Amino acid sequence: MSNECRAVVDGLYNLKKDLGLPDHFTAENPVRLDSEFNPNLYFNVLTHLKLTSGYKLDYIYFNDELGGLPLVYARKSSSAPFQSYTELLKSFDEEMSGERSYGELRHKYDYLEKIQIDKMPESYFEFVTMAFLGDQFYLWWHGLYNDAKILCDASDMQYVYADMKGFEIEFPQGVKNGIEEIDFSPVVIVGESDVTVRYVTFTKWGGFFENVYVMDKDNPMQLLDVKFNPLIEYDCGINF
Repeated sequence: MSNECRAVVDGLYNLKKDLGLPDHFTAENPVRLDSEFNPNLYFNVLTHLKLTSGYKLDYIYFNDELGGLPLVYARKSSSAPFQSYTELLKSFDEEMSGERSYGELRHKYDYLEKIQIDKMPESYFEFVTMAFLGDQFYLWWHGLYNDAKILCDASDMQYVYADMKGFEIEFPQGVKNGIEEIDFSPVVIVGESDVTVRYVTFTKWGGFFENVYVMDKDNPMQLLDVKFNPLIEYDCGINF
């Protein structure tokens, strides 16, 4: 699975590396423009996935006094996109709440239900990757806590170091020594009725983890088991 992981991680990085943050996304009630990032481009990289016929991915941008992040959703191609967070809430028969967690917002509107796999081993890896990284763009302030990276091999530390350089931080020597001992190898094991996907991730607010997902073979949305095994604990110490 190393070649698949390499193609996916590099492909997603290249899609997003020069995005920046549009100025109007920090204003009140921001509206996405057609010229901005198109999440349907993911399928140029995640070639073993496709959307249910007649649907496309879209997003509204949520912001408040704590920062901002995209809320990705699937809509019928013939339907108009939502123009605001309030409009998106109403479509789910919900109302604006005063208590909003950025973690809760990220997973509230699950577009993954409209994503189909071709059931090749690579498709399960791509599905989990989509779930993990699909809303990781145009992050602002508290949204930047969503910084997790998938690491296929030691060369992916280039992305980690580039990110940390932007925060003007670096690993202590003990962490650097530990990185050399990590087995980064991504693995997909296809069983009779389930599939296991294993890979290593890094976040500045937690460190290095071995992520292990066990899912139903026919419906990867149905998770049978999930484990996040800490490999090296690390916290950058930055609080927004």
